[in-house]
Amino acid sequence: MTQIADTHDQAMRFAEEAFVADLHGDDAKAQPLLRKAFELERQAAELLFTEFDVEPTRSVLFRSAATLAQRCGEHREAERLIAMGLSGRPPEEIADELRDLLETVHLERHLAVRGMRLDPCELQMALAGPHVGYGLIESNAFLSRGETVKKLLARTAERKSGLEFREHGTAPKAIVEQFEQYVSVPRAASFAISIRFGGPERQLPLPGFTLAEQVIEEVVECLRLFHNGSVDELRQRVVDDAYRRNFTALARRLAPDGRRVTSVGFTALRRGKASAVALDSLPSPIWTAAKESGNGKVLDLTGELKLADSTKSKHNVIGLVDQEGKQHKIQVPSGMLADIVRPLWEERVQVTVQRKGQQLHLVEIGPANDSATESRSA
Repeated sequence: MTQIADTHDQAMRFAEEAFVADLHGDDAKAQPLLRKAFELERQAAELLFTEFDVEPTRSVLFRSAATLAQRCGEHREAERLIAMGLSGRPPEEIADELRDLLETVHLERHLAVRGMRLDPCELQMALAGPHVGYGLIESNAFLSRGETVKKLLARTAERKSGLEFREHGTAPKAIVEQFEQYVSVPRAASFAISIRFGGPERQLPLPGFTLAEQVIEEVVECLRLFHNGSVDELRQRVVDDAYRRNFTALARRLAPDGRRVTSVGFTALRRGKASAVALDSLPSPIWTAAKESGNGKVLDLTGELKLADSTKSKHNVIGLVDQEGKQHKIQVPSGMLADIVRPLWEERVQVTVQRKGQQLHLVEIGPANDSATESRSA
């Protein structure tokens, strides 16, 4: 056992050195150290291959060796080590961790065939509330927020890449390839998922923050400013009006509704340290477009979204047929049509508009609440 302990300790020293080098963006130094750690940890684990009664030490060593193999890109070797760990009598908790690791290895093998790799950074989203159980959640409360987070990440990636806000069409191919998103199996932490980026395998990480890390950090920090009501700070961080309007509209959709979901939390690792923000209250009205634009009477309308016209006018236009059959044409500000309005096409919606002269300008839009009061006439 002394030889096993010494080999394991040496492997952990190399792994720690690799971690420090990685934190400093020195990939050329980190990778050889990581491989040395893997080789030594594999030796330590294999010395216990036939020692089935030495638990949990045996399965812990195989789990550690398999994790290092996965980080080195040795997917077949990681599979073999996981199988060896499961072939004994590991405690159920460690057995589950080995199975989870096997799922990750299988995904990474699949991506490698496609010439892609997973970025190591993750963004975790956790939800809690009356309609959230231990590993269970009302589907609409989760699916809509999951889709919204994906949009937030994609738009932030485009903004951080210096692209002009895209009102129509799809993101550039380079962005799509670099920021393909993968979502983990939901976990019973109230209800939590992780989102990771995948990108071309040929693309090597640069020293310092990768763009994926910058995107995740930016989303977490902007959500913190949103939650704190820090209008000026968010305006300084997201200078472009369309991107800022898009962000605040998506953030309002992420926020708790106070009935089904009372908390929406986000966690990311920033240079090895957790960075977190919890949206645990209803969104402040300070973020509505009406607050920014100032003048004009604010009206509420409920009806069916019937048309969207982005070709005949400089401004995007949507049509709304209210409960009395009256049609309203509403101007949509930049940043809202594709991500906020279009998904509600042909649905019954509730909108807040601002009258400016003879025109109605969209402030907010969302699915109509069944208990919504009658619309005020425009």
